[in-house]
Amino acid sequence: MNSCPLCALPHTPTDAAGLHWSSQHESDGTITWICPTCTRAQLWLIEAQMVVASATAPAAPAPLRSAA
Repeated sequence: MNSCPLCALPHTPTDAAGLHWSSQHESDGTITWICPTCTRAQLWLIEAQMVVASATAPAAPAPLRSAA
């Protein structure tokens, strides 16, 4: 059983049947589940396609490109 990495709320099999939890796909192929409350609180990061939270260490940041 997984839990929300932000608040530790357990993600149960009953939750998996609904659409209340959001998922974040990690670079290693695992899926991190984020509870509805934390999803709403971090919606701006989700909309920007940024990492909200990870059960593993964050990926190394991509180098910035200089402006042309």
